[in-house]
Amino acid sequence: MIILITGDKGFIGSHLKTKLVSDGHTVLGYDLLDNYNIKDLNEKHIKAVDKIVHLAAFADVRESIKNPNKWYKNNVDYSSNIFKIAAKCKTPIIYASSSCVKEWWKSPYGTSKKVMEDMANAFGKSIGLRFSNVYGDGARDTMLIPKMLKGKLEYSTNHKRDFVHVDDVVEVIRMFLTMPNFNDLDKLIYNVGTGKSISIANLVKRYGFDVPIREGHSSEMNDNTADIADLAKLGWTAKQDLDKYLKRKLNGNTNYKEHVQGLLS
Repeated sequence: MIILITGDKGFIGSHLKTKLVSDGHTVLGYDLLDNYNIKDLNEKHIKAVDKIVHLAAFADVRESIKNPNKWYKNNVDYSSNIFKIAAKCKTPIIYASSSCVKEWWKSPYGTSKKVMEDMANAFGKSIGLRFSNVYGDGARDTMLIPKMLKGKLEYSTNHKRDFVHVDDVVEVIRMFLTMPNFNDLDKLIYNVGTGKSISIANLVKRYGFDVPIREGHSSEMNDNTADIADLAKLGWTAKQDLDKYLKRKLNGNTNYKEHVQGLLS
């Protein structure tokens, strides 16, 4: 199968590309890091592939507040072009949405993803995946788990977050890529997470961080626990465990406070 991945140099895209290539697929990447802007995708590109995984987007909830037009143009206007052409070519699309859609009005990023979902369904049947908090090797340094591992955490909040490993996210995408026909599915949008949440304040305290608890930003959800019942019906559940990941990254050291203090010293 020939698969086009937009954002193939990104966190999720790079993991997905590696896995799909190992599966024997031909993967074509389209990423800003290679000076390929998704606004330039045309019918010639899309006719050349069997399926599309559209991951390219401007993320970061707080940054979107500073420049909402930039987020809307990229995540909505440029994506609209992809969905239109794919519908014309009858090329199936799996695209990245976000758990932020549940409270989309809180940020331009959430709004852009909500509009993107509505737009995708208007053109034809595409599968939208609402990712919760994705972690794993290669995640942005500004995200919580990398900050913890690098000893750069300055504060915590009382937010509850559903942390899902990038390998589990890749497995969800692979599952939909191997489906012969999206028309057989009852749902077009799926929540992707573990179905369980953890308090950020409790998590960082357990790992030895003595940092102040601050009130969360008004643009952020208090709890983004994913309802994964629809994915469970398709036979998918998350297999990776956050604590096992953290222990592995800490080289098996169970004295988290000592490890963290070593990083901070």
